[in-house]
Amino acid sequence: MKITCVIRYQIDPFQRDAFKKHAENWGRIIPRCGGHLIGYFLPHEGTNDVAWGLIAFESLAAYEAYSARL
Repeated sequence: MKITCVIRYQIDPFQRDAFKKHAENWGRIIPRCGGHLIGYFLPHEGTNDVAWGLIAFESLAAYEAYSARL
């Protein structure tokens, strides 16, 4: 069973560049720890203070191993 973690971030709309840097950093860390980064999604239309991160795993066991590596 594959699973996907959906992370909801509430960000400061004036700090979008800082969040983008955060996403770039984690974009390198997540695969090294065993996750598959689907992507980070910054506000585009509508609300300007909510961003999302999606990380996929092959199984619950893979997620647990990822969590332990962090």
